[in-house]
Amino acid sequence: MIIGGRVLLSGLSLVLGLGENWAILGANGTGKSSLLRLLAGIENPLKGQVLADGIATTAFSKKSLARQIGLLPQFEEDHYWGCVEEYVGLGRFSHSAGLWAKSHDDQIMTQRALENFEIKDLSNREYRSLSGGERQRARLASLMAQDPKLFLWDEPLENLDYSGQMKFLSWVCDLTRKNNRASMMVIHDINLLSRFFTHTLMIFADGSHLAGACSETLTLSNLEILYQTRFDQVMHDGARLFVPSV
Repeated sequence: MIIGGRVLLSGLSLVLGLGENWAILGANGTGKSSLLRLLAGIENPLKGQVLADGIATTAFSKKSLARQIGLLPQFEEDHYWGCVEEYVGLGRFSHSAGLWAKSHDDQIMTQRALENFEIKDLSNREYRSLSGGERQRARLASLMAQDPKLFLWDEPLENLDYSGQMKFLSWVCDLTRKNNRASMMVIHDINLLSRFFTHTLMIFADGSHLAGACSETLTLSNLEILYQTRFDQVMHDGARLFVPSV
Protein backbone atom coordinates (compact mmCIF):
# COMPACT_ATOMS: atom_id res chain seq x y z
CA MET A 1 0.00 0.00 0.00
CA ILE A 2 1.62 3.24 -1.21
CA ILE A 3 0.29 6.72 -0.42
CA GLY A 4 2.07 9.78 -1.80
CA GLY A 5 5.02 7.67 -2.93
CA ARG A 6 5.54 6.25 0.57
CA VAL A 7 5.13 2.57 1.40
CA LEU A 8 2.72 2.40 4.32
CA LEU A 9 2.05 -1.33 4.48
CA SER A 10 3.56 -4.24 2.59
CA GLY A 11 3.39 -8.02 2.68
CA LEU A 12 0.18 -8.17 4.70
CA SER A 13 -1.59 -11.52 4.60
CA LEU A 14 -4.44 -11.66 7.06
CA VAL A 15 -7.48 -13.86 7.66
CA LEU A 16 -10.35 -12.35 9.65
CA GLY A 17 -12.45 -15.13 11.13
CA LEU A 18 -16.08 -14.93 12.15
CA GLY A 19 -16.33 -14.36 15.89
CA GLU A 20 -13.11 -12.32 15.96
CA ASN A 21 -12.84 -8.70 17.07
CA TRP A 22 -9.70 -7.01 15.71
CA ALA A 23 -8.11 -3.73 16.80
CA ILE A 24 -5.81 -1.78 14.49
CA LEU A 25 -3.05 0.14 16.28
CA GLY A 26 -0.49 2.53 14.85
CA ALA A 27 0.83 6.07 14.99
CA ASN A 28 -0.78 8.80 12.91
CA GLY A 29 -0.09 8.49 9.20
CA THR A 30 0.75 4.78 9.14
CA GLY A 31 -2.15 3.84 6.85
CA LYS A 32 -4.83 2.56 9.22
CA SER A 33 -7.72 4.34 7.47
CA SER A 34 -6.32 3.47 4.03
CA LEU A 35 -6.25 -0.20 5.00
CA LEU A 36 -9.93 -0.11 5.94
CA ARG A 37 -10.74 1.45 2.57
CA LEU A 38 -8.87 -1.39 0.85
CA LEU A 39 -10.72 -4.01 2.87
CA ALA A 40 -14.04 -2.33 2.10
CA GLY A 41 -13.37 -2.45 -1.65
CA ILE A 42 -13.29 1.34 -2.03
CA GLU A 43 -9.65 1.16 -3.17
CA ASN A 44 -7.66 -1.72 -4.62
CA PRO A 45 -4.25 -2.98 -3.43
CA LEU A 46 -1.25 -2.60 -5.71
CA LYS A 47 -0.49 -6.31 -5.26
CA GLY A 48 -2.65 -9.20 -4.20
CA GLN A 49 -6.36 -9.03 -3.54
CA VAL A 50 -8.99 -8.82 -0.83
CA LEU A 51 -11.31 -11.82 -0.55
CA ALA A 52 -14.75 -12.08 1.02
CA ASP A 53 -15.94 -15.66 1.49
CA GLY A 54 -13.14 -16.71 -0.88
CA ILE A 55 -14.26 -14.34 -3.68
CA ALA A 56 -12.34 -11.21 -4.71
CA THR A 57 -14.13 -8.04 -3.61
CA THR A 58 -13.74 -6.72 -7.16
CA ALA A 59 -16.09 -9.47 -8.37
CA PHE A 60 -19.00 -8.22 -6.24
CA SER A 61 -21.51 -5.57 -7.23
CA LYS A 62 -21.51 -2.63 -4.82
CA LYS A 63 -24.81 -3.76 -3.36
CA SER A 64 -23.78 -7.38 -2.85
CA LEU A 65 -20.40 -6.33 -1.41
CA ALA A 66 -22.22 -4.14 1.13
CA ARG A 67 -23.92 -7.26 2.45
CA GLN A 68 -20.46 -8.73 3.06
CA ILE A 69 -18.49 -5.71 4.31
CA GLY A 70 -19.58 -2.44 5.92
CA LEU A 71 -17.39 0.57 6.69
CA LEU A 72 -17.86 3.44 9.12
CA PRO A 73 -15.44 6.11 7.81
CA GLN A 74 -13.70 8.48 10.16
CA PHE A 75 -15.07 11.56 8.40
CA GLU A 76 -18.37 12.02 6.63
CA GLU A 77 -20.39 14.89 5.18
CA ASP A 78 -23.05 15.98 7.68
CA HIS A 79 -25.41 17.72 5.26
CA TYR A 80 -27.93 14.88 5.00
CA TRP A 81 -31.30 16.60 4.84
CA GLY A 82 -33.57 13.82 6.17
CA CYS A 83 -34.55 12.73 9.66
CA VAL A 84 -32.58 10.39 11.90
CA GLU A 85 -34.78 7.35 11.26
CA GLU A 86 -34.38 7.77 7.49
CA TYR A 87 -30.62 8.20 7.87
CA VAL A 88 -30.27 5.00 9.90
CA GLY A 89 -32.55 3.23 7.43
CA LEU A 90 -30.15 4.02 4.60
CA GLY A 91 -27.98 1.27 6.02
CA ARG A 92 -30.55 -1.22 4.73
CA PHE A 93 -29.99 -0.21 1.09
CA SER A 94 -27.95 -3.33 0.31
CA HIS A 95 -30.87 -5.52 1.47
CA SER A 96 -33.70 -3.49 -0.10
CA ALA A 97 -35.29 -3.58 -3.53
CA GLY A 98 -34.78 0.19 -3.83
CA LEU A 99 -33.65 3.25 -1.91
CA TRP A 100 -37.02 3.85 -0.27
CA ALA A 101 -38.55 0.35 -0.57
CA LYS A 102 -38.45 -0.99 2.98
CA SER A 103 -39.42 -4.54 3.84
CA HIS A 104 -40.65 -5.69 7.21
CA ASP A 105 -37.12 -6.91 8.03
CA ASP A 106 -35.70 -3.51 7.04
CA GLN A 107 -38.07 -1.77 9.43
CA ILE A 108 -37.27 -4.18 12.25
CA MET A 109 -33.50 -3.76 11.80
CA THR A 110 -33.81 0.04 11.63
CA GLN A 111 -35.88 0.21 14.81
CA ARG A 112 -33.56 -2.21 16.57
CA ALA A 113 -30.56 -0.07 15.66
CA LEU A 114 -32.26 3.11 16.89
CA GLU A 115 -33.06 1.42 20.19
CA ASN A 116 -29.65 -0.20 20.56
CA PHE A 117 -27.86 3.14 20.30
CA GLU A 118 -30.50 4.93 22.38
CA ILE A 119 -31.61 7.41 19.71
CA LYS A 120 -35.18 6.21 19.11
CA ASP A 121 -36.44 9.43 20.72
CA LEU A 122 -34.50 11.34 18.03
CA SER A 123 -36.13 9.45 15.14
CA ASN A 124 -37.97 12.48 13.75
CA ARG A 125 -35.18 15.00 14.31
CA GLU A 126 -33.23 16.32 11.33
CA TYR A 127 -29.91 14.50 11.16
CA ARG A 128 -28.00 17.73 10.55
CA SER A 129 -29.43 19.23 13.75
CA LEU A 130 -27.82 16.60 15.99
CA SER A 131 -24.89 17.18 18.31
CA GLY A 132 -21.58 15.49 17.55
CA GLY A 133 -22.25 12.62 19.94
CA GLU A 134 -25.81 12.11 18.69
CA ARG A 135 -24.65 12.13 15.09
CA GLN A 136 -21.98 9.55 15.85
CA ARG A 137 -24.53 7.24 17.43
CA ALA A 138 -26.74 7.62 14.35
CA ARG A 139 -23.79 6.67 12.13
CA LEU A 140 -23.08 3.60 14.27
CA ALA A 141 -26.75 2.64 14.14
CA SER A 142 -26.81 2.90 10.35
CA LEU A 143 -23.94 0.42 10.04
CA MET A 144 -25.64 -1.86 12.54
CA ALA A 145 -28.77 -1.78 10.37
CA GLN A 146 -26.63 -2.68 7.33
CA ASP A 147 -25.67 -5.90 9.14
CA PRO A 148 -22.66 -7.00 7.02
CA LYS A 149 -20.58 -10.05 7.86
CA LEU A 150 -17.51 -7.87 8.45
CA PHE A 151 -17.80 -4.53 10.27
CA LEU A 152 -15.01 -2.00 9.68
CA TRP A 153 -14.88 0.94 12.10
CA ASP A 154 -12.54 3.93 11.70
CA GLU A 155 -12.18 5.52 15.15
CA PRO A 156 -15.85 4.97 16.09
CA LEU A 157 -15.36 6.10 19.70
CA GLU A 158 -14.92 9.71 18.62
CA ASN A 159 -17.55 12.03 20.16
CA LEU A 160 -18.90 9.27 22.41
CA ASP A 161 -18.80 9.77 26.17
CA TYR A 162 -17.42 7.01 28.42
CA SER A 163 -20.83 5.42 28.88
CA GLY A 164 -21.42 5.41 25.13
CA GLN A 165 -17.97 3.91 24.47
CA MET A 166 -18.49 1.04 26.92
CA LYS A 167 -21.97 0.25 25.60
CA PHE A 168 -20.78 0.32 22.00
CA LEU A 169 -17.75 -1.90 22.59
CA SER A 170 -19.87 -4.35 24.62
CA TRP A 171 -22.34 -4.51 21.73
CA VAL A 172 -19.53 -5.20 19.23
CA CYS A 173 -18.25 -8.04 21.46
CA ASP A 174 -21.70 -9.60 21.66
CA LEU A 175 -22.24 -9.14 17.93
CA THR A 176 -19.08 -10.97 16.91
CA ARG A 177 -19.35 -13.70 19.51
CA LYS A 178 -23.07 -14.51 19.29
CA ASN A 179 -24.09 -13.48 15.76
CA ASN A 180 -21.23 -14.99 13.75
CA ARG A 181 -19.80 -11.67 12.57
CA ALA A 182 -16.28 -10.21 12.42
CA SER A 183 -15.11 -6.72 13.32
CA MET A 184 -11.99 -4.63 12.73
CA MET A 185 -11.60 -1.25 14.42
CA VAL A 186 -9.07 1.58 14.39
CA ILE A 187 -8.66 2.57 18.02
CA HIS A 188 -6.17 4.58 20.08
CA ASP A 189 -7.00 3.54 23.64
CA ILE A 190 -4.73 0.51 24.10
CA ASN A 191 -6.14 -0.24 27.54
CA LEU A 192 -9.48 -1.24 26.03
CA LEU A 193 -7.93 -4.02 23.97
CA SER A 194 -7.55 -6.78 26.54
CA ARG A 195 -11.13 -6.25 27.70
CA PHE A 196 -12.98 -6.05 24.39
CA PHE A 197 -10.78 -7.40 21.55
CA THR A 198 -9.52 -10.82 20.54
CA HIS A 199 -6.80 -9.81 18.04
CA THR A 200 -4.51 -6.90 17.23
CA LEU A 201 -2.95 -5.64 14.01
CA MET A 202 -0.04 -3.27 14.67
CA ILE A 203 1.14 -1.14 11.73
CA PHE A 204 4.65 0.27 12.18
CA ALA A 205 6.13 3.42 10.69
CA ASP A 206 8.44 1.47 8.35
CA GLY A 207 5.52 -0.36 6.69
CA SER A 208 5.99 -3.59 8.63
CA HIS A 209 3.23 -5.09 10.73
CA LEU A 210 2.49 -7.53 13.53
CA ALA A 211 -0.76 -9.45 13.80
CA GLY A 212 -2.08 -11.97 16.29
CA ALA A 213 -4.01 -12.58 19.47
CA CYS A 214 -4.00 -9.67 21.93
CA SER A 215 -2.40 -11.88 24.56
CA GLU A 216 0.62 -12.32 22.28
CA THR A 217 0.96 -8.94 20.54
CA LEU A 218 0.08 -6.51 23.32
CA THR A 219 3.47 -6.25 25.03
CA LEU A 220 5.52 -3.41 26.44
CA SER A 221 8.28 -3.77 23.85
CA ASN A 222 5.87 -3.91 20.89
CA LEU A 223 4.01 -0.80 22.05
CA GLU A 224 7.22 1.16 22.60
CA ILE A 225 8.41 0.36 19.07
CA LEU A 226 4.96 1.09 17.61
CA TYR A 227 4.54 4.53 19.18
CA GLN A 228 8.22 5.44 19.68
CA THR A 229 7.64 6.31 23.30
CA ARG A 230 8.18 4.66 26.68
CA PHE A 231 5.41 2.89 28.55
CA ASP A 232 5.02 1.63 32.09
CA GLN A 233 3.08 -1.56 32.63
CA VAL A 234 0.81 -1.84 35.66
CA MET A 235 -1.56 -4.56 36.81
CA HIS A 236 -5.12 -3.76 37.80
CA ASP A 237 -7.66 -6.38 38.78
CA GLY A 238 -5.68 -9.02 36.92
CA ALA A 239 -5.40 -6.98 33.71
CA ARG A 240 -2.28 -5.41 32.17
CA LEU A 241 -2.51 -1.64 31.66
CA PHE A 242 0.00 0.49 29.75
CA VAL A 243 0.72 4.07 30.75
CA PRO A 244 2.87 6.39 28.58
CA SER A 245 5.87 7.74 30.44
CA VAL A 246 8.50 10.39 29.83
